[in-house]
Amino acid sequence: MKLICTQENLNRIISYLEKVAGKQSTLPILSNFLLETENGRLKISATNLEIGIIGYIGAKIEKEGKIAIPAKLLSNFIHNLPLGDVLELESDTEGLKIISTAYQTKIKGLDGKDFPIIPEYKEEYFFSFPAQELKRALSRLLFCISVNNARLELTGVHIFFYKDHIELASTDSFRLAEETIPLVVQGSEYDAFLTNNQSLIIPGNTLHEIIHIITPESKDVKIALKENQIFFEIDGVQIISRIINGKYPDYKQIIPKNFQFQAVFEKESLQRALKIASSFSSYNSSEITLHLQSKEKQCVVSSESQEIGTNKAILPIEIIKDNIEPLTIIFNPRYLLEGISALGSEKILFSANDKSTPVELRISDTKNTLLTENYLYIVMPIRK
Repeated sequence: MKLICTQENLNRIISYLEKVAGKQSTLPILSNFLLETENGRLKISATNLEIGIIGYIGAKIEKEGKIAIPAKLLSNFIHNLPLGDVLELESDTEGLKIISTAYQTKIKGLDGKDFPIIPEYKEEYFFSFPAQELKRALSRLLFCISVNNARLELTGVHIFFYKDHIELASTDSFRLAEETIPLVVQGSEYDAFLTNNQSLIIPGNTLHEIIHIITPESKDVKIALKENQIFFEIDGVQIISRIINGKYPDYKQIIPKNFQFQAVFEKESLQRALKIASSFSSYNSSEITLHLQSKEKQCVVSSESQEIGTNKAILPIEIIKDNIEPLTIIFNPRYLLEGISALGSEKILFSANDKSTPVELRISDTKNTLLTENYLYIVMPIRK
């Protein structure tokens, strides 16, 4: 293999692939990138057998070929080269020689034939999502997925498909996030797909890579399914992942339809009070208490620790609905803080029924009801 390419293009693709390579220690070949020429371009691949990523860059191909090169070493070298460098790459049976303006290096490699075959999707994509909306939705969902593999279905994001939109949800059984985003383009096979695939679960690790690859310039994310694998394409980069088999819990049934109490908080004030309260609660059972007092139009956030002391903050709130007596609810502060951080507004709508049933947080924006309705966060109180 012999070719000429730019450092900028090679660096961009390598940055997408480097998190996948090297995570499967039982197969040393997987700690390598596969570099190969294909149709006048340089194709670079990486996989950990669960996720595969394939990217292409334009190159002047002088000789066809392929070679597997240690991913970490190649990444470090390319990342540190000056911007704008033009690179000459030439492989032989021992490795890959790279010549730039001021550097010459030779990295030992392996025969590219030993690299596992990563399936590629080369047909029409079924549908696509607006890239920026998908990225924003995933960033507000992925912190809710479970890290416990005992229930594998909870380690992914559940997607439910409709004719013109999708609902994405994640839960670790202590909290739940759900967001609705539109479909942009539907391929001719979408109707048939919708008949046979109403929902699926995509691994959280795969979706973290999707967020990483979507840039501010990305327009859409194309998606297709084939033989229990899902294919994404973003700006010419293809991501291949398995689908999680399993039945996702019927989370809709835990979302309350009505609430007896609703109040609006200033987001920044509530975050500050919870962060201070959590520093006192971290020494015992990580609990903070919200005392919601309708008559006084205030919420008292309190926490205490026998070892270090007590803390109390009084926050003004705007009462929207009050059909119950003063309400006291205990939370894990981390669950509340992470949910509030995901809500991109100055005000938060807090809805509850009692001290032991799910509490809902939403964006409070009277001028944009669509923004308010598209995302919700449910958190379970600590029952005592």
